[in-house]
Amino acid sequence: MKKSLMLLAFAGLSSVAMAQNVAGYQNTSDNKYEVFTNKFWNNWFISAGGGAEILMGNGDAAGKVKDRISPTLNFSVGKWFTPGLALRLQYSGLQARGFTKEADNGYIDGGFQNSANAYKQKFNYMNLHGDALFNLNALIGGYNPKRVYEVIPYVGVGVTHSYSSPKREALSVNAGIINRFRLSSAMDINLELSAMGVENKFDGELHGKRDFDGVLSATVGLTYRFPKREFKKPVAVRQLISEGELSNIREKMNALAAENGTLKRDLAEAQKEPEVISTEVIVKTPDIAPRSVFFNIGSAKVSEQELVNLEFLADQMKEYPNLKFKVTGYADSSTGSVETNKRLSIQRAQAVVDALVGTYNIDRNRMTIDAVGGVSKFDKVYLNRMALVDVVK
Repeated sequence: MKKSLMLLAFAGLSSVAMAQNVAGYQNTSDNKYEVFTNKFWNNWFISAGGGAEILMGNGDAAGKVKDRISPTLNFSVGKWFTPGLALRLQYSGLQARGFTKEADNGYIDGGFQNSANAYKQKFNYMNLHGDALFNLNALIGGYNPKRVYEVIPYVGVGVTHSYSSPKREALSVNAGIINRFRLSSAMDINLELSAMGVENKFDGELHGKRDFDGVLSATVGLTYRFPKREFKKPVAVRQLISEGELSNIREKMNALAAENGTLKRDLAEAQKEPEVISTEVIVKTPDIAPRSVFFNIGSAKVSEQELVNLEFLADQMKEYPNLKFKVTGYADSSTGSVETNKRLSIQRAQAVVDALVGTYNIDRNRMTIDAVGGVSKFDKVYLNRMALVDVVK
């Protein structure tokens, strides 16, 4: 039985390989959006940048623009969950400069008053905010780890804290665009344009209407991506094996076929012994070997070629209508989680039953299904992506 199983497995694999003209290399899935879900510690990054910002409060229009520009810094840590979606935590800010017409404002710098009766302001602060990042290039054009330029808008919320007295906290809303330029697989240069809306107490102006202050900033910085830093794409089944491997499989098939031929000759010789008359009823035993149906990675769809290979089994099932069959699904334990492999093996077994019923009109009640989940029965992982049809003894 074991030799028959191996012969069937090799035969199915050989036919797939010859039909697809395997050339000994691997190719990724044709779906440019399809990637494997990453683990928690994969695709983390840190970034830092510096630049300038401008404060836009209620009294700032009374001063010149150049007097409202101040330095700013940012530090971030985050993780890409998919090629198109990431979350990050950013510490930004440094110093804000502006103008106020309130003489009792706590952030007045030196008491200077210009011709518009406005006092200069200067205070130090930070803005701690969480953001959701969206990689438009990956979302629209698919995953490409070697893309040189990508546009990444983001939105988030946070809280500001003033280090200068009087110290205050205020809620903030943040949005912006990251222009990412790839330097290597680990490093990027980023041009980040951001906007922050914050409660009007941010700049110390507590009188008048309650609205929002704003800060616009532009920074240039670097991002470092920790290993493992790229997403894996599925490998297409049509590039399973090399010509050398295929030749080795054919040799094993020939050896098994020769051994089966020897066994058949020995059986024929044994049957030449003198016939013994007996009243025992001889029941014809059908010679139906188990059949293997192979699947693409991550798929539970029966291919056209495997559907043709099921025709011989269907003919045998019709010839012996009283036999029952068991269809067992398997998955490759080296890829996917335990839960995913269990679900996939059930779906593969069910797909074979549906193919026999829908294409060859086999009675569904003659078949039961079972699912083993992820296994490593064969040394080649793609042989484990299968469903096995066997006679119920």
